[in-house]
Amino acid sequence: PLREPMDCMSARSTVREVALMFHIQFGKTEVAINALGYCMDHDPGPVMVCLPGEVSMNKWVAQKLNHAVDESPAMKRALTSVASRDAANTRTFKDFAGGQLYIEHAGSPSRLKSTAVRTLLVDEVDEFANNLTGGDDPLEMLNGRTSAFPATYKRLYISTPQIKGLSRIEQLWAKSDQRRYHVPCPHCGHMQHLQWSGLHWTPDASACWYVCQECGASIYEHHKQAMIAAGEWVPG
Repeated sequence: PLREPMDCMSARSTVREVALMFHIQFGKTEVAINALGYCMDHDPGPVMVCLPGEVSMNKWVAQKLNHAVDESPAMKRALTSVASRDAANTRTFKDFAGGQLYIEHAGSPSRLKSTAVRTLLVDEVDEFANNLTGGDDPLEMLNGRTSAFPATYKRLYISTPQIKGLSRIEQLWAKSDQRRYHVPCPHCGHMQHLQWSGLHWTPDASACWYVCQECGASIYEHHKQAMIAAGEWVPG
């Protein structure tokens, strides 16, 4: 399921904006980290990663970015190919071969106004404030950072949705072609996106299964891996 969104962030794709409305623990941040690694190694340029607040920004650097750099020879090579020990390289700004990495949070207007980037990676957008102290929308300010690259910019928005009707990621997804991940029924092959209404369980919750929308057959946990592997994204 993560392959196509990551392909959309590549230089060969004509897609400019990707909105991932994913549930918790479904690889959202993995897409962002891999898109960043691709930018650093294959298609270098100025890139910004933005988190909702300072705490989440510092946590992302410590738990996601630093780990990725340690585990990825390509990312480590990109960073060490320039003067990585130079004073310009800090916790939230890093030079790499052919580009720069800016790590910001959405709580500071001054941090969102001053940098032009080609690639924008926005994590947990539903946790952003609706407006900053001066009345500015942080998401609109972020989008403006890519205006210097009208033909080549890439924007990635990822989040678990929160309140329906107020969710930023829901609004962004609604503006897209509204792709959902469809998987085949192991019994009849019918492609379908899984819905809560198809889930069934016993009164004591000792057993749980999914019912195919087409043939009505029961689908169990052991079918999941093969179904996901054979799945595909289908526009709404």
